[in-house]
This record gives sequence, C-alpha cells and structure tokens, in this order.
Amino acid sequence: MEMNMSKWPAKGRSSLPLLFLFVCFAASLVLLGCLSVSFRVDGMTWRNWLPGAGAEGITSAYYTVWHVRAPRAGLSVLLGSALAVAGCLLQAVTRNPLADTEIMGINQGASCFAVLAIMMFGGTDSSSVIWVAALCGAGVCGLMVHGLARHNRGGPQLVLAGVAISAFAGSLTTGTILLYETQLTEIMYWMAGKLSGATWSDDQLILFLDGPAIIVSLLLSRSLNVLVQGDEVAASLGIHVTRIRSLLGFLVIVLAGSAVAVAGPIGFIGLIVPHMARRLGGTNHFIVLPLAALLGANLLTAADFAAQWITYPAEIPVGIVTAFLGVPFFLYLLRRKGGMRS
Repeated sequence: MEMNMSKWPAKGRSSLPLLFLFVCFAASLVLLGCLSVSFRVDGMTWRNWLPGAGAEGITSAYYTVWHVRAPRAGLSVLLGSALAVAGCLLQAVTRNPLADTEIMGINQGASCFAVLAIMMFGGTDSSSVIWVAALCGAGVCGLMVHGLARHNRGGPQLVLAGVAISAFAGSLTTGTILLYETQLTEIMYWMAGKLSGATWSDDQLILFLDGPAIIVSLLLSRSLNVLVQGDEVAASLGIHVTRIRSLLGFLVIVLAGSAVAVAGPIGFIGLIVPHMARRLGGTNHFIVLPLAALLGANLLTAADFAAQWITYPAEIPVGIVTAFLGVPFFLYLLRRKGGMRS
C-alpha cells in the first residue's frame, strides 16, 4: 500500500505580494485582539479602561481587560502560532500532508501524562509538574510513532501508527479519569481544549519555551526545504538527516507539549494552517513558517472568540470549535489525495 503523497502540491505562491499578506494578517490579528479584550466588558468605554481614575466601574473594566481578557488573547496568539509551526514541521519531517500533532497522538500523549500528574499532585501547586508531565508525554508518544513507522515516513503506516497511539493514550486517559471521579468535570473541560483562566504567567512560560523553538525552526528552514525532497536528496546535499530530523522532532514536542500543558489538547490548527500557508506563500519554509505562525494566531484567536460568544452566557472549549473546522478539512484532504492506494 502506498499513499499518493510523494510530492507536495505543485501550487505556486499567491500572486499577492508577500509583504501585503503579512500586513493584512497582522492587521486582522490586531483587530481580533482588540475585539476579544473589549467585547461586552461592563462599564467600558475607550476612555475608562485605563488605570488611575479610581471609580469602581473603571477599576472593574480595567481588571476585566488586563487581567482576564488580555492574558487569554495573548495566550491564543502564542498557542496558535506554536501549533501552526509544529504542524509545518511535522508535515515536513514526515513528508505527509495529513500529519498533525492531534492526529499523530502527540497531543493525546501529553494529555495522558498531564492527567496522571493532576491526579497524583492535584492537592498541591502542580503547574510545574503538569508542564514536565505534558512534555514527557508528548515525547514518549512521538518516539513511539517514530519507532512504529520509521521505515515508511510518508506512507499510510505513519498516520495509522499515530491513530493507534492516539487511541491507546486516549483510552488510558479515560480509564485514569474514571478512577478519580471527583475531579471529572474539571479534567474533562480541560481535555476539550480551553483558554479560560489564562494568566500572564502562562503567557510568559509559553513565550519562554515556544519563542526560541519557533526561532530555531526558522533558522532550520533551509534544511526543511531540502528534507521534504527525500532523505537521499538531503544526504547528497550535505544535510545530516538523522540529526536534523531529531532536532525538528524535539521542537515539535516542545511546541505541542507546552500547548497541552497550558490549555489542554487543541487540535487541527497544525493540520489546517500549514496548507493555507503553503497555498499563499509557496513551499519555501523561510516564508511558510512565519506566515503559518501569523495565520495560526489569527485562527485560534477567532476560534476562541467564537467559543466565548456563540453560546453566551455559556462558554464552550475552544478545542471543540477547532475540531468542527479540522475534521471536515481532514476528510477533504483524504478525498483530494485519493486516500490509500494498493
């Protein structure tokens, strides 16, 4: 069996100037951010949300904007960028346009270890333990997928291995939760992917881990451009394939694991956005990676805004919104690629 994915889509980049694209998406991100932090804030006008006036209503508006809404909007920008870049790296490393941290089981592995950490250390300040556990879980499942499919990186076995690992980790997580029903509601809400309750500390931790990872990814863009042509071509051009692949895999684990640690498993950003970025920016990863980061930030910020207000006053986890977008897109890709051929 062979999946008809030996070549990336032969799409040229959009005729729109790249600078214009970046400016447009940056402007849309600013507008989305302003809308997210200011929408339906009681007592807020454009003059009273700044500190210093001293009135109770003004203090309430200021607190809502800067201590509730702004950290959440910032986290959506950071996580959207991180997940989109992780998707680009994973699709390039595996040479498989269907690859995503959700589909390949990396998110589920991070979730499983994080849930175990919550169960074991839930009575204490366990945030740092959850971070370490999520990163370890992402790493373990990433290595398992790599081991199961190392001889067929771009074929159907890779996706099937990821689905198998994802199902196993999901079952283990569910079994663990059922043993601790007292924390069921909180954990299930977290596992659906949520950004509520974000703090500036979460933003700082994500920026500390994912900022360098994205920069290193950009520095490796030339190697990525060669790696997608195949291991033999990359080796003939002087690329140390094993070393570069391992480094890129580590970056994917950091980007995906840190996102799960803070917000739970938010899927399909890493599946949708790389295809959008390649369609608009071509196949040069020096362009695709920053464009994907910007698109991912826009997409997750918009999805989080929708999650907050579609069912107002109730709120749905943002992971459900991204799943509504991602599952049809995944099925569309399967249909367009012709599925698996014997």
